[in-house]
Amino acid sequence: MKRLDDKVFKGLIILVIVMALTAVLARTMKGSETLADYARNHPDEQVTVEIIQVTEDEEAGQAIEYATGDTRDKDGEIADDNSVINSSEDIASLENENFGSEENESGADDEYADTDERVIYKEGFYYEPVPEQVRLRMQGKSYPEDIDESRVSFKDLRYCRIKYVDFNGNSSDGEMICNISIADDVMEIFYELYLAEYRIESIKLIDEYDADDTLSMTANNTSCFCYRVVDGSTNLSNHAYGKAIDLNPFYNPYVVFKTGEDDYISPPGSEIYADRSQNFPYKIDENDLAYRLFKEHGFRWGGDWNSCKDYQHFDKK
Repeated sequence: MKRLDDKVFKGLIILVIVMALTAVLARTMKGSETLADYARNHPDEQVTVEIIQVTEDEEAGQAIEYATGDTRDKDGEIADDNSVINSSEDIASLENENFGSEENESGADDEYADTDERVIYKEGFYYEPVPEQVRLRMQGKSYPEDIDESRVSFKDLRYCRIKYVDFNGNSSDGEMICNISIADDVMEIFYELYLAEYRIESIKLIDEYDADDTLSMTANNTSCFCYRVVDGSTNLSNHAYGKAIDLNPFYNPYVVFKTGEDDYISPPGSEIYADRSQNFPYKIDENDLAYRLFKEHGFRWGGDWNSCKDYQHFDKK
């Protein structure tokens, strides 16, 4: 038994010697040297040798990485290919993903985002000078060719993006053109309405209805700017200056009282809602949140007028 142990022991010694010689020979043939060797051979140069402690688990993980090409995390799990950064181009791409433009950080990702004059109130609520694409939509409609620009021009107007809760309870994006003088009011009022989940059927530019106020009201569309006269007169409306807003107009009609005749009620089909003694959804009165907010911001309400009632209408001089 002892002779056998001696043979095994001698065999192991020979194996170790062979492995050592092989390693030395391989390094000599490869012509490489370690950083420490380089430091010893070049004493006149400043070389820093860093010693790194590697645990058994990390060493095993590195061995797998070198053998398979997989990248593993600190727990030894194979990382997802998309998480591996292989070049400076990958780093630049990652920076672009994580750090977007000012518009993206604000949540405003619309097609018109191209101005340094945008005023962001809250996420989804901002106003800016009317973009060229929107001007083209308005020209010949809410902004007619013969508009008197001494009274109002694009420089007096602002394009607003606001969020609202529609009749189905869904969060929706709306757009509105208003006068610069009430732009802050629009942001604050409609933000409070949005937080309260106040229901509004739609908020679109009246140009979606060819600037036809009756069509917009019949569709129960909430809007602001439209260069037009007061219904039934030759006087410019406050809408022509972008200083008036009609809110849920079908349920809050415009009523003109006529002696000995039937009252004039607009839009057609909304006659049932002219009787304000009745209770019904979307009715604006003194107890309504929109009424309170607009009044707090210094707006007049058409429901307070005497010769006529414009229950949908709020304006500010």
